[in-house]
Amino acid sequence: MIKVGIIGANGFLGLELLRILSIHPKVSVQKILKRENDIDDEFTHLSSLNLSELQTTNLGDFHNLDCVFLALPHGSAEEYVNELIGKVKIIDLSSDYRISDAQSYEKYYKSSFDANLQNNFTYGFIESKLDDIKKSENVANPGCFALASQLAILPFESLINNISITAITGSSGGGKAPTSKNHHSIRSKDVFSYNVNQHRHLAEIYQSFPSLGDKLSFVPLSGPFTRGIYVTAHIQSKENINADKLNELLKNKYSNMPFVRVQSQNKLSNVVGSNYCDISISVKDNQNFVVETCIDNLIKGASGNAVECMNLMFSEDQSLGLKEILPLYL
Repeated sequence: MIKVGIIGANGFLGLELLRILSIHPKVSVQKILKRENDIDDEFTHLSSLNLSELQTTNLGDFHNLDCVFLALPHGSAEEYVNELIGKVKIIDLSSDYRISDAQSYEKYYKSSFDANLQNNFTYGFIESKLDDIKKSENVANPGCFALASQLAILPFESLINNISITAITGSSGGGKAPTSKNHHSIRSKDVFSYNVNQHRHLAEIYQSFPSLGDKLSFVPLSGPFTRGIYVTAHIQSKENINADKLNELLKNKYSNMPFVRVQSQNKLSNVVGSNYCDISISVKDNQNFVVETCIDNLIKGASGNAVECMNLMFSEDQSLGLKEILPLYL
């Protein structure tokens, strides 16, 4: 069994980790770092798991585990990474260790860059870096917008002359603490854009695809629903294309990826609650086409992808404990 701990279990991503890991056949959740509130008191739907018995305030209790998930707010991981690195495998779900270039990190995150720590992490874009993740001791899980967009780009990178992405996300993407921007009573009746061509997840996209530096436009939207991200990418091709060619590129890139499904048409409800990414293509003419992807922002866009990385890091089947989680649909 893989002995795991969770630091940050009281947040949305921590809750999803608990939901997934509680049914994982090769995982034993051993420790949860206690925060302000007892997790059983705050989230009574988890009472059957007896999580209070796993809670501790002592970071030393995590040293003898196999893997620790950090599900903390951005900018909060360093204290725990410094304590745990080299002792256990770490999977960080925040943005803190995703970017390897100091200038890019400081541009998008407005905070200092620690190269000594940063260089110890592999970026967890599984569909692009699967072999690297298998050999890694520490993984930085991708951001949700970044992953959904990169999954749309990856098969077609060599074709792209220009690309315009619009991506809409649900209110859970704003995190657990309600604000005037992400409170669902406000979001539930509105759609609005924010950080157009300045969103911090652009740093990840440019890191994976540096050739897109002057070719990409990115418009993030907040949507009137709770879970999920829907990406629409309009691509102008460098060369003539047709549906057969694009489908062949999709097949070549994703045929061995268990959580990427090629669909004739996408629906957000087909992926919410699961670790799947659905992708579809539509050809406009011989030089323009549209790629659509959708994911659950809390699962494939966060906690599910993190568990997928854990499986790879411990030489387990990539889909272990995740294929059983079917989309909710309703």
